[in-house]
Amino acid sequence: MLESYLVDWREHCFIQRGQQPRGVQQYERVVRGFFVWIEEKGFSADPEKVAKDHITEWQRSIFFEHGNISNRTRASKLSALRSFFGFLKYSGLIDIDPTKGIPSPKIQPALAKKFSTEELRMLFAAPDLSTHMGVRDLAILKTMYAAGPRVEELVNLNSHHIHDTGGYIRLEIIGGKGGKSRTVTLRTNPSRTLREWLLLREQIDSESQGIFIGLRGEKERISTRQVLNIIKKYAGFIGIESADAFCHKMRSTFASDLYDSGNDKCPHCSHPIHYVGLLEVQAQMGHEDPKTTQGYIAISDRVLRKTAIPDRRFREIEEEL
Repeated sequence: MLESYLVDWREHCFIQRGQQPRGVQQYERVVRGFFVWIEEKGFSADPEKVAKDHITEWQRSIFFEHGNISNRTRASKLSALRSFFGFLKYSGLIDIDPTKGIPSPKIQPALAKKFSTEELRMLFAAPDLSTHMGVRDLAILKTMYAAGPRVEELVNLNSHHIHDTGGYIRLEIIGGKGGKSRTVTLRTNPSRTLREWLLLREQIDSESQGIFIGLRGEKERISTRQVLNIIKKYAGFIGIESADAFCHKMRSTFASDLYDSGNDKCPHCSHPIHYVGLLEVQAQMGHEDPKTTQGYIAISDRVLRKTAIPDRRFREIEEEL
C-alpha cells in the first residue's frame, strides 16, 4: 500500500506541482525514513493509521538521537511529510492529515555572504589558461558570478541554452526551482570567457549535451560536487578557508553586485539612471517571493550606504553643542 501511495504522490509532485526530480527524491527519502522509524518503534506502517502523536515523537527522536540537527533541516523533513500526507488527504486516501496543526521549527534567517572585490579578482586570476581545464574553470567561475545560477542550473546548461549575439551571450535557464525558467545576460567580459570555453568544448569528443563537462574519463556532464570542488580548489590557492568557499556564496555575490550596479539618481540632475531594483534582481535570481531576494541585497553596498545615518545628521547634532 505504501509503495502505491508513494508512486501516486511522486506523479502528483512531478505533473501537477511541477517539482524538480532532485527535490522530490529528497522528500521521498525523508518519507521512507519516517516509515522505517515507525516500524522500528512497533507502530503500524499503514499511512491511514499514522497519528499526530507519531510525528511529534519522530520529531523528538530526530532532535535527541541524531545530534540535535538544525531547525532548518528538521523543518525541511516536516515539510516532506506535510507534502506526502497532504496529498493523501487531498486524494481522499486518508480522512485526517496527521501533520495538520504541527508547528514547524522556527528558522532564523542567516545573513548572506559574498566574495569581496579582491577575492573575485584573485579567483579569476587563479586558473591556468594554458590548459583546457583552466579555461573551463574560469568560464564556470565567471558564469556563476555574472549570471547567478543555482549550481544545479549551471550543470544542467546545454548547448541550445546558449544564445550568442556576437557581443553578449544570453543564457536560457530552463526548469529552475519550482519549474520556473528565466533568461540571463552575460556582458562582454564573461561572454568572451564562456565563448573561449565553447570553442574548446566543440573539439572534445563527448556524448553529453552539457556545456560544462569533466575532462577525464568518460567526459560526462560535470556534477554539482565537482563545481563545489572547483570553487574550493581556487579559493584554497588564494588563501580563502574551505568553509568560506561554497557555490551559493557566488550566487549571493551576483545578487548583491547586480543591485549595486544600479543607481537611484543621477548625482547631478537627480533623475533616475540605470535603475536596478528589488524586482529586477528577483527576476534574475528566479525567486518567487521578493522577501527571499531582500536577504541578498541587504548586504549590498548600495543598501548599506542608504541605511546609514548620514554625516549631516551628526553635524546637526553637534552644531547644537
